[in-house]
Amino acid sequence: MGKNGLDERQEQITAKAGALGFYVMFLTAVFVILVQLLWNGSIENVIGETLILIAGGVTCLVGYVKNGIWTNNQSSMSVWQNLLGSVVCSGIFSVLYGIVIRKKAGPDVEIAGYVAAFFLGVTALCFICLALLGRTARKKRKKQEAKYLD
Repeated sequence: MGKNGLDERQEQITAKAGALGFYVMFLTAVFVILVQLLWNGSIENVIGETLILIAGGVTCLVGYVKNGIWTNNQSSMSVWQNLLGSVVCSGIFSVLYGIVIRKKAGPDVEIAGYVAAFFLGVTALCFICLALLGRTARKKRKKQEAKYLD
């Protein structure tokens, strides 16, 4: 029995249930933020949800990376996987950015350059973040493995 009165199997079940609950709340917050932004286009109306989303996401990422976890199979993501993830993420957010900007600016304003610059900037930022997080997790995992070999 663990210190909380649960055996190992029960601890794994509660950990999985907690993780699932977090992911459901995270994705629900993303959905609510996007709907509200598309509905009225004002970031001020979703600042609370956005801060909660960022706090939960950062906490989750820090916990994973601190413990050397980055992918499910413990392998590193390739440069192409990082690039693909960055492009897909950037594409989704660029479309949403374009919709919000179009709604605010009106149909007569040319926004293609702004959306393209946003896409390129977010792609680069995502790629750098994914590469750094993967590298940090790999270093932590190797350090932990070396500690257990000693």
